[in-house]
Amino acid sequence: MSEFWYSFTREKTDEQYNPTLWTRRLPTDLLLPSHAEFTGSRSSTYRRAIKDGLQTVSFGEGDFEGSMDVFRPDEVSENAPVVIYIHGGWWQWFSKEQFSFLAEPFNKEGFAVYMPGYRMAPDWENDAPMESIVTQMQWAVASVLNEAEAKGAPSVHLVGHSAGGQLVALLHQTDWSQFGVSVSAQSKFKGAFSLAGLFDIRPLVDSFVNDAIHMSMESAEKVSPQLLESSVDATACPLHLIVPEFDTPEFFRQTKEYQEKMLKMGNPCHFKLANNRDHLDLIEKLIDNRDEVLTYLLEHMKG
Repeated sequence: MSEFWYSFTREKTDEQYNPTLWTRRLPTDLLLPSHAEFTGSRSSTYRRAIKDGLQTVSFGEGDFEGSMDVFRPDEVSENAPVVIYIHGGWWQWFSKEQFSFLAEPFNKEGFAVYMPGYRMAPDWENDAPMESIVTQMQWAVASVLNEAEAKGAPSVHLVGHSAGGQLVALLHQTDWSQFGVSVSAQSKFKGAFSLAGLFDIRPLVDSFVNDAIHMSMESAEKVSPQLLESSVDATACPLHLIVPEFDTPEFFRQTKEYQEKMLKMGNPCHFKLANNRDHLDLIEKLIDNRDEVLTYLLEHMKG
């Protein structure tokens, strides 16, 4: 595992872990506002259009309670296969509502879509906000797996983007029995897709990302999939690592190293390059039914 990032200056780290600096379609200062406007507008439109097909449910317990939006329009059956989507935003920005639009392409293909929200890292009143987000999402996915079994759904597929991609990798290696999920419910988990995710969080400790989170190096190690020795048998649940062509060199390095680790562990792990995409339009383009990444996701969810 490469650790030359230890020699990075703060300026170099910020450059390597800020994908907005690497896009080719918009000036850097316009990219994030454009993304927020696009995703927010499309999401508001879909939330209005789906009407009673959108329900908000609770999950978790104690400090890890949360809410989850469930998109199940009339044409999607109660026992339909499930997609869980976990949003990004460096664990401190955005919300599940911001990305409701991503339910539409999967609903059209007959999937029920569950979007759990998590408390932003700066809002946790403890010394372990990053670990707390992971636990909260574990409770969310556990509740979906149990519901999938109860409803007779054939499969559950987990998708996450950016910070959500890191969470997907950790959820992929979770021991679900610790969250009250039966073996038969665990068997519903058929695929995990990390879109532009990170797998070694340590470099972010000395970066702009951590200015509001105040994450320690110890905490970063605990939430780095690359550093964890998992005893979970994930051979029945392939992991797909999808990287946009115009992401940063560090995102590419981390993704390839994590794939190597997974393969050495005997876990099926696939690398997919998304051509002519940057960190943000990687998900914006999923609304196009001809999109390369959407096609890839659906092929592996239905295969």
